[in-house]
Amino acid sequence: MARVLIITGRLAEPIIRRVLAESRVKHDVDVLVTPVQVAAFLTTEYIARYLKELNVKGYDYILIPGLARGSGRVIEEVIGIKTVKGPVNAYDLAEVLKLDDLGVLSPDIPADEVIGGIIEERNREILRFFENSLTNENSILVGKLRVPLTPPPIRVATEITEVHLLNDEKLVETALRYLESGADILVLGFEALESHPEEVYKAVKVLKRELDVPVAVDTSIPSEISSAIKADVDMIINVDLTNIDKVEYINDEVAVVTIPRDPVSGVIPTNPDIRVMLLEKAIIAVKKKGFNKIFADAVLEPFGQFFSSLLAYSMFKQRNSQIPLFAGIGNVTELIDVDSVGVNASVVMILQEIGASVVLVVEKSVKAQGSTLETKIASQMATLAYFKSSPPKNLGISLLILKDKKRYDIEFEREYDIIIEAIEEEKPYTLDPLGVFKIRVNHELKYIEALYIGKKGRILIRGKSAKAIQNKILELGLISQLSHAMYLGRELAKAEIALQLGKNYVQEKSVFTKPKYIKL
Repeated sequence: MARVLIITGRLAEPIIRRVLAESRVKHDVDVLVTPVQVAAFLTTEYIARYLKELNVKGYDYILIPGLARGSGRVIEEVIGIKTVKGPVNAYDLAEVLKLDDLGVLSPDIPADEVIGGIIEERNREILRFFENSLTNENSILVGKLRVPLTPPPIRVATEITEVHLLNDEKLVETALRYLESGADILVLGFEALESHPEEVYKAVKVLKRELDVPVAVDTSIPSEISSAIKADVDMIINVDLTNIDKVEYINDEVAVVTIPRDPVSGVIPTNPDIRVMLLEKAIIAVKKKGFNKIFADAVLEPFGQFFSSLLAYSMFKQRNSQIPLFAGIGNVTELIDVDSVGVNASVVMILQEIGASVVLVVEKSVKAQGSTLETKIASQMATLAYFKSSPPKNLGISLLILKDKKRYDIEFEREYDIIIEAIEEEKPYTLDPLGVFKIRVNHELKYIEALYIGKKGRILIRGKSAKAIQNKILELGLISQLSHAMYLGRELAKAEIALQLGKNYVQEKSVFTKPKYIKL
């Protein structure tokens, strides 16, 4: 246990004392309140002078605010006590003071970032442990990627749709974007009822030439299956009892994903028992054809039939533990008007419990965009939770995007000269004589764009953040009214949020609409 002196400003004192009173900390802690109101306004030079005047001694560590300006080394040189930065928000002090060794904290970087870095590295070691544990006995090679017979880890496959309509440059560009988002396997999708064997061959060759990543083709058309295999594809998705006998070209290094299509009716039955029976028959037929690397896809259905299809996965895995499961979650994500992040994460967690080794996502629709990243993070959360034998919570990685885990109450001074309530109302607006701005979000290029139209011509300003565009507007002198500046700040901030979340942005319209239930 160390003796720790926490330095703060007057406004944060009540929060700090409340946190210390309500938390179990591992150290002997004192709090020193400076005359400065706001802790973030403190500088390390000021703190050093203040502590020197007080002749502070006998502490192992001095903990200064995370937003204090300057380096804690300045204080250490003057006082002779190791000085480190605490968290940005005083509410997070409890987590910092739970550390056994405060020496891991930094004199220059807020404790949140340091602890986050430590947790991230620990998580990286856990994820690497599972990767390194994969062998010939417990996994299947798809290209150069090892896929476990039973997770963790879960592999993420992302489908590029309508590949026959893409040129080579666009195909590679799209593939790189999905790989950057965390895709482990790239899947090429074409038309469901039209055969494109030449385009299949070409697309597989392009990706195999340009990228060192497993490539799959999603098709049930025998000519496309054979064409993909000739092009050295790593995986074929959607082989069943209706098409396996028509596949002319065989390569036992190609992984095959089987589905439970009825060879008589051509449909996938709703009964879980029949699905499992058809899957097992399809696997026998695929093996007889000469393929050795086989996955089973019981076909995940949207909500309404979701649980029944899950039963088929679970029943199959219990009977065939050495056959890895493959699950496309697009049906679930697409066919419900709920933000994809929560749906993707929940389905991934369920699929790990059942034992699915690969999940397939499609980002064709607007509301499904970002599913690759969401599913990748969810799969890592599932692995970490499995390792720790805990729920997927407090892992140091999360998919909390629109909501927070904690509520931070910002303290103000308690005395005011006057309190004025601002009410939204329409007021006459005078146009800036220098010109106006049209603002939009370019989701394809990942930019915010502001088009100036005025006395200085027509100028398109493009940037990744509201701040970057605001600074350029000021630099170019394109604004002359304070009201216009405030308007632009508000709109550019909304545009930045829309860009980050992949939402639509319409100038002067709200980015978010709070949902309502139907009152009876």
